Amino acid sequence: MADNRSVLVVGLGRFGSAVATTLDGMGQDVLAVDKDAELVNRWSAQIPTVQADMTDVLALEQLNAADFDIAVVAIGDSVEASVITAGNLLDAGISDIWAKSVSKEHARILQRIGARHIINAETDAGKRVGHLVSGNYLDYIELEGAYNVVKIHTPSQFVGYTIGDAKIHDRYGITIVGVKSPGHEFQYASNDLELRRNDELIIMGKQDQIDHFIRG
Repeated sequence: MADNRSVLVVGLGRFGSAVATTLDGMGQDVLAVDKDAELVNRWSAQIPTVQADMTDVLALEQLNAADFDIAVVAIGDSVEASVITAGNLLDAGISDIWAKSVSKEHARILQRIGARHIINAETDAGKRVGHLVSGNYLDYIELEGAYNVVKIHTPSQFVGYTIGDAKIHDRYGITIVGVKSPGHEFQYASNDLELRRNDELIIMGKQDQIDHFIRG
């Protein structure tokens, strides 16, 4: 089940449809549900879909929702429907709930009822775009907790040094996970790996540590 988990996606707006089609493309067992017949018809040719109102406990039972490993609550147009749906899914026995929130208050309620992962799609996307627009990052992923993973070009002050010689972890607290040099395969980082000017570095650390490393 770990390699091919069944996922119930509730809500076929932009966020939910992107989640469902991505999972389907990765070969996961996905069922997307929305109460809007037009949205269901729009996506039915691409992914398995069902029209149902998941705030109705009877609808969950008819869909055998309890048989799914994971549920994604992607309802963004009604906080009430989102919370009721998440609660119904938890009551059905699905413990791994991912839920989209539209406000801090919405997120707090979802957390209190037991949703395991809260996604603020607009804020998370906005943070990522802001970091990319800044020009310091080639890519940016915010992890749960204090740590981020970013992709950057080698800062000029470290060009020609090995990771060990530069004492990067000792000096900055970050970890270089791997390096992608132009024309070469991705390499996991090692202390004897020399950093070159156009290398792409995958690094993990707290935001202030990453900023300190980039500034040198």
